[in-house]
Amino acid sequence: MRRKTLGSVVLVIACALVASGCSSTKTEKPNGVQDLKPIAAFQRAVNAMQEATDVTARGALPVNGKAAVVETRFSGPNAGATVKSDGSTFQVVRTGQFIYVRASVAFWTPYVGRPQAVSINTRWAQSLVDGPLAQFNFFVDKNTFFKASGRIKTGTVVDLNGKQAFTLIDPPRNTDSTWWVSTTGEPVMLKWTSGKNTKYTFSYDDVNVVTAPPAGQTVNINDVKIAGSTPQPVKTQGP
Repeated sequence: MRRKTLGSVVLVIACALVASGCSSTKTEKPNGVQDLKPIAAFQRAVNAMQEATDVTARGALPVNGKAAVVETRFSGPNAGATVKSDGSTFQVVRTGQFIYVRASVAFWTPYVGRPQAVSINTRWAQSLVDGPLAQFNFFVDKNTFFKASGRIKTGTVVDLNGKQAFTLIDPPRNTDSTWWVSTTGEPVMLKWTSGKNTKYTFSYDDVNVVTAPPAGQTVNINDVKIAGSTPQPVKTQGP
């Protein structure tokens, strides 16, 4: 029987996250982002989120056709995500130049074979961030949220969970995305939607700590591949 490769996985992403917006113990002053031209406003929001030390995203998404919930925590340059569904649970960690994925034997079996999956067991499979596990970066990379064309338009200022947010819109003929950007304090992104299925909200109040798994709990994914085959990146399909 022909085995699947990691490249045959299609993660159909449609995120619906529920997280509170930013808050602060001090009064936040207006940042003027709504007065900028669309591209300039978008770039300020991108920069603000990239510079934010701690960002947390929570929500729900279909993974391989199954409903799942996800929580992603960014801590400086590091990030960790947990994705849960009825069929499986997997975790992703990215630190430095490496990405790690921990999942069940059942998760790995279709892609590396039963013996190899058993050898991984509950250890963390490891590769370079641009290696065989590269597509898992979707869950642990802030750049996931910044896909846009050069034809962004401005929307209106709305109330988002008690916080004023300025909307930036990339029309349906482009990426069909909308971003909600805080108009006070740092102009960070509070929410992002794309198409009918992808919805993210972000909070910046948590203190997140993300570290690499202990060396004794990791295994190089290339060391468990089937003879004669090379695991390919998991394909993540956006909305």
